Amino acid sequence: AISEEASAVYWNPAGLVQIPKLSAIFMRTQYVADISYQYAAYAHRLSYDSVIAGAVFLTDIGAIDRTDIDGTNLGSFAPRDQVFTVSYSKAILELSDKDMDVSLGVSGKYIRSTIVESAKAYAGDLGIMTYNFTKIPYRLGVVMTNLGSGLRYDVDSSPLPLTFKMAGAINPFKNMLLSVDMVLPKSNRPNFLCGMELSTEPNQLTRLSARAGLNSQRIRDGLSAFSAGVGATLHFFTLDYAFVPMGELGTTHKISITFDFPFRSPIFDRRDRSIFTKMKSISY
Repeated sequence: AISEEASAVYWNPAGLVQIPKLSAIFMRTQYVADISYQYAAYAHRLSYDSVIAGAVFLTDIGAIDRTDIDGTNLGSFAPRDQVFTVSYSKAILELSDKDMDVSLGVSGKYIRSTIVESAKAYAGDLGIMTYNFTKIPYRLGVVMTNLGSGLRYDVDSSPLPLTFKMAGAINPFKNMLLSVDMVLPKSNRPNFLCGMELSTEPNQLTRLSARAGLNSQRIRDGLSAFSAGVGATLHFFTLDYAFVPMGELGTTHKISITFDFPFRSPIFDRRDRSIFTKMKSISY
């Protein structure tokens, strides 16, 4: 529900319509063992009410020894996954006014997975978001991800993790953000994610943030459920870091750099409540 820059391609494409003129992000995660993944996305405003974006998601699991049925070493192989995404987000002008922004987003994905052999699949995401400019501002988001064909390596096909998410976020105070996600996987039990952000603004173009999160799925799996992070925005650039412990599996680290032009102020701090009320004369 808090997607509002280029990373919305991954979380909820409906949030892309809230970017300024353009937004880009690069993220790297050092996961458990030798696993790592990289993510890059770019979003560009086409008009006052529409945005197009693209993203690349890459995983690297590291080298694994390959043996035959007798245990003979046949060298090594390196499993990798690649996801290429194109997204489009548009404001629903008939439902948007100075008190509420409503938007829709769609994504198409090409997925390629390699273990020893390779498999590919196509999938799509669909999301809706609302930004409600009430006395206590709040946001709502609904998204369906990974609707599509499964990965087929040989004979059997492995279905994609079709997931339905409902989320809400609220700003009880100017510099506080609370969010809750309810995740409903097709072939697994529901789980919840909660997050909080506290921020301060030393000046108009600088923002410092501290964050904490809770993941109920990891509680059920016997792993550490808490995560923490910090972020700093200076003019057009934002640097974010997250520390995510995984219990006995170890710890993971995520770092990202986001570029927004012009400067992207928090949604509920904007001078004009709805970005769709006074932008119709702007040409991009």
